[in-house]
Amino acid sequence: MPINWKLRELLKERGGNSAAKIRKIVLEQTGYQLSTQAVCDLLKRQPKMIRLETIQALCDAFYIRLSEFLEVLPSAAQRAKKNTRTIETRRHTSSRESAQRALFPVTTPAKKKVDFAAFYPDARKFLSNSRRCKEPFKTGKVET
Repeated sequence: MPINWKLRELLKERGGNSAAKIRKIVLEQTGYQLSTQAVCDLLKRQPKMIRLETIQALCDAFYIRLSEFLEVLPSAAQRAKKNTRTIETRRHTSSRESAQRALFPVTTPAKKKVDFAAFYPDARKFLSNSRRCKEPFKTGKVET
């Protein structure tokens, strides 16, 4: 997911030249305490996670909106561009694929009958097409 993190540039415009100064402004304006190292990390690179309280404190202290320093772009738009082909390419590809299918026919494997006896030891006693199944139920005796 493409994300544009522009906090450093925005805070520089608003008077936050150093991490210590930004930390001091946030503390004075909002009462929210940030470490200098945390502010430094936010300025250096886009964080993987950030608390909503921290975002709220930054927005309140510098009178900014979240959308001014964080922009999230949908990744679906990028995938659509990569997967989009022109009609001519599709025709060319489909004719090439059909030629390959004619040369190398793909056979689907035959459906195999599953022997449930491997899973259930007494399964063969209860098979509907088994001759042994019908007799024991009528007489009440079970073959072994």
